[in-house]
Amino acid sequence: MADAPENSTPPPAPGKSTSRKPGKRRVATAAVLLIGIGSGVWWGFVRPRAVSSENQARTAPARTVLPLESFTVNLADLEEGRFLRATLALGVDGQLPTIARGETKPVETSQVSMATIRDSILTVLAQCTSAQLLTPEGKTKLKADLINSLNRDVPDLRAREVYFTEFLVQR
Repeated sequence: MADAPENSTPPPAPGKSTSRKPGKRRVATAAVLLIGIGSGVWWGFVRPRAVSSENQARTAPARTVLPLESFTVNLADLEEGRFLRATLALGVDGQLPTIARGETKPVETSQVSMATIRDSILTVLAQCTSAQLLTPEGKTKLKADLINSLNRDVPDLRAREVYFTEFLVQR
């Protein structure tokens, strides 16, 4: 009766591990590490983030497009009289001029004046030279200058984009 049962395991030898299957433990540890690393990558780079209102204002498209009548402007070329004929539309977020057609003349019914908008645009266009306007960089700079001028002169309009629908430089 003092004999040990047949199913019992002998005590481990000194210096040996008590773990039966070290491979399963390594697989489990590797799986936990991979899940942790994957979660960290997702959290840091992939997960959707809330967009701040400042960034959203810069990236969201304009809410309203305001088409304007054609502009014909003498350019600032010194050697010869050159002109620009351009038709453009403005992408805006602000208050639009509402024009009611009357018997004698249009009446503006908002605080934003179409005359102020056109004056601001004409002032910028008249400062350009034909050489500037014939390059893609010149057109890009002109768009930026128009937006800055409109936002300075007519802040209620909140201009965000300028779209050229006609652009002709007479040389």
